[in-house]
Amino acid sequence: MANEIVKYENRLNSIPLRRFNSREMNLFFTIASRIRDKQTNEIHFPFAQLKDLSNYTQHGEQFVRDLNQTYHKLLSLNAMQDDGHTITAFVLFTEYEIDRDKEEVRISVNPKFKGLFNELKNWTRFNLEQFASLKSTYSKSVFRLLKQWRTQGNCEFAMADFRRLLDIPKSYKTGDIDRYVLKPAKAELTPIFKGLTVRKQRGGRGGRIVGYRFSWQAERKDANDFKHGHLSAGQQNRNKKKRVERVPEWPIEKHEVTDADRKKLSEQLELLRALGNHQAP
Repeated sequence: MANEIVKYENRLNSIPLRRFNSREMNLFFTIASRIRDKQTNEIHFPFAQLKDLSNYTQHGEQFVRDLNQTYHKLLSLNAMQDDGHTITAFVLFTEYEIDRDKEEVRISVNPKFKGLFNELKNWTRFNLEQFASLKSTYSKSVFRLLKQWRTQGNCEFAMADFRRLLDIPKSYKTGDIDRYVLKPAKAELTPIFKGLTVRKQRGGRGGRIVGYRFSWQAERKDANDFKHGHLSAGQQNRNKKKRVERVPEWPIEKHEVTDADRKKLSEQLELLRALGNHQAP
């Protein structure tokens, strides 16, 4: 899974992954990592590759059941486009097949969905392994939302949008969001987003919480920008500039100090003292 990059149009972040558990999110973004730059609408995944890329640890029929449950949810995902003149809604995936005998999954992608992964103008990018290592589904959702603004170092969410994007239960009060959403997310994401802080935004009568502001140390545009196991060109150029020429280690000739050397040195010191006394006023 090392250096596998997920990259997509920011619009994908506006689609809530409702009722997806942690393993299902890993599988979904594993698929997303392979849609980019593909010229076909059908993608094939061997079971072994899916397990490796998604950091999946279960085996046997449990894996098939999880795949079936995940892809059933994939068929329910939909997106919408509005160019100011026409509103278009479409499902992201149209069909899937899980072949037990060949141990392979075939997924049909809506051609309109492929636009979220090609010719990108405003995009989100992150490392799949880093994403899969997160345990909380809320941590995963906040992670990709922050990655959308990674070079800016801050972003804000109105309460209604935050609830919708993270699929937070309607029954959760702000105290529940603190305890079950923000606290575990901050614990998992602070090592990734340096200096991460979460501030509550208040407004209206009584100073009720109306949103959240996330701040962290902004990343460089090409920070950790790996593709197929190679550093980006920008990172390579910086590394070349930082290269330091090593000074060759010249052999040091050892010389043992003898009694004759000590006597000669003593005579030279006596001579210097005599000259100093002679020149003094």
